[in-house]
Amino acid sequence: MPVEGKVARIIDDATVIISCGAESGVRPGMVFAVVLPVDEVFDPDSGENLGRWEAVKGRLQVLHVQDRMSICAPALDRADGLAFDPATHTLSAEMIQVSLARSRSSSLNVDKSQAAGMPGLSPIRVGDKVRSVD
Repeated sequence: MPVEGKVARIIDDATVIISCGAESGVRPGMVFAVVLPVDEVFDPDSGENLGRWEAVKGRLQVLHVQDRMSICAPALDRADGLAFDPATHTLSAEMIQVSLARSRSSSLNVDKSQAAGMPGLSPIRVGDKVRSVD
């Protein structure tokens, strides 16, 4: 079960405190996604509301855990080992791939006329939702 919380404080552009800690099962090294709820998605056959999809504003790695909070830094991008924060980069195909945690070399053969596009992502803010991803 993922651990959920919120961005509780921004110390600087490399240090963020989230509102979950050891009492919630957080451990040093865990990775959290900072998520932004976007649009509702509906099943194409039944029309049933499947919920809202989430865009990833950034990924955080836990450095230090306290009982009810954790101190985090930017997580390393899986592909190249560099810190990457999609909220600070221009919207591009590369950003979409990193935001969706896909390899930069992969793409899908999709009907581009049906592509809705990625929303513009605001910077990470206090109150943004976070969820563990590992």
